[in-house]
Amino acid sequence: MDNSQTFIYAIGSLLGVLGQIVVIIACIILISKKKNSATVLMLIASILALVVTILNFSGNIIAAQAGVDSVLTWSKIFALIGPLPYVLFAIGLILFATNHVKKLEDFQ
Repeated sequence: MDNSQTFIYAIGSLLGVLGQIVVIIACIILISKKKNSATVLMLIASILALVVTILNFSGNIIAAQAGVDSVLTWSKIFALIGPLPYVLFAIGLILFATNHVKKLEDFQ
């Protein structure tokens, strides 16, 4: 892979991490305004998503040194672990929406 392709993948990864950091900041703001189990779950899930992203990136680098089989094994593990923080975030968001957002009738 030439340097321009590596640069494109690096920029894409950095944008993804930047998005995750923005979501973490938004969750912190949300907790400061309305602290409950739903907002805390969303914050924990956001932080876990960032940790999983960093572990996946660093794990791929380490696994690549051990060979193709290690990279495949690592990829399989993170194919299962990777979505879990997003599922937790979605559960927190559903809890927040059902318990803490005013009903449509209140707006009319």
